[in-house]
Amino acid sequence: MPFAQAATPEPAHRVKSSTQREGRAMAPPSPLNLITVSSRRSGDRMIVVLLGAIDYESEGVLRRSLVGALGRSLRGIDLDLREVTFWDCSSLNVLLAVRRTALQEGKTVTIRAASPVVERVCELTETLPLFAASAER
Repeated sequence: MPFAQAATPEPAHRVKSSTQREGRAMAPPSPLNLITVSSRRSGDRMIVVLLGAIDYESEGVLRRSLVGALGRSLRGIDLDLREVTFWDCSSLNVLLAVRRTALQEGKTVTIRAASPVVERVCELTETLPLFAASAER
């Protein structure tokens, strides 16, 4: 399903990572700590496009965005992660949890495009096949 066929984009959300963590002051967020999440309907699926650095500080935004898109879809969500500049295990854990929810609802989560950092984490953890279009049930 090409991304070009999608229509009616929903508003993008830009989120700054927190400058406080567990009571400790951290360096102010840099432009690298901004993520952008946008979603749009494509037939009976939702396409979710993520941009920027996605880490434990943006985990809540990632979870809410994916669960929301899953809820608005009939068959599942397709992820475009081409512009993700940082991806850690907490991000992958969110993705795995959303996939588990999707399967319980008879839906799927697929990665349609990924940046090298996303591919590397998924390859190292051997989870990339779980998000392939062929893994759809």
